[in-house]
Amino acid sequence: MLKLARGDRGRNVLLLGISLLFVAAGLGMIATGADGGVTTTVFFGVCAAVAVWQLRPDLLESESRSAGSLAAQFPGPVILRASVRKLLFLALMAAGFGGVTLWMVLHEAPSTAMQLLLWPGVALFLGGVPFLILTAIRGSALHLDETGFTVVQLGRARRVRWRDVSVFEPVSMPGSGQRLVTFDDTSAGATRLGAMNQHLIGRNAGLPDSYGLDPDALASLLTAWRKRALQREDNGF
Repeated sequence: MLKLARGDRGRNVLLLGISLLFVAAGLGMIATGADGGVTTTVFFGVCAAVAVWQLRPDLLESESRSAGSLAAQFPGPVILRASVRKLLFLALMAAGFGGVTLWMVLHEAPSTAMQLLLWPGVALFLGGVPFLILTAIRGSALHLDETGFTVVQLGRARRVRWRDVSVFEPVSMPGSGQRLVTFDDTSAGATRLGAMNQHLIGRNAGLPDSYGLDPDALASLLTAWRKRALQREDNGF
């Protein structure tokens, strides 16, 4: 099972409790015909679902994996796949947040300043829905072997050699709390995306998923795999 730090768990328990209270309030508003009942129920229902996912991320994983068993399969090849259930869940959550935000913009006549804050959220959440669904359909995977790894997403493959990467490190994404495994890829060159990643997460590249593993476990697995691969290469195997 993926684990949360004690502080993160406490925050998610609090979020779940508050969200369920507002869901109950929203249902009461719907029952009495009060305005805003549906949006309140949907918004905080999505918040509650996200909190449950954060507390029990293993519920959405399609495979149970052990970093130790994967490390024992060196030099591979090994394929780790992202959970389709998780991708579809994220698409549903994005649709919920985006739909509620769009309804607020169109029906509650917010100020111009508020609209400037809300429209990017609408674009971000609703724009992410087709991407997540398409990723679930076409698949997302990480291929490991003795010379490097390949990230496959939306039918596109990106190959990275072990010699071209630094050690791997889990980093929390600013503003979301989501943790991604990051690394520096010396073969990527100077790109705008790399510069943006460097500014946001301190590395110029990262993996799009943790593939059923805790980010700490995945980072340790990849670091150990890289070390063994380089030792094997240096010894002429």
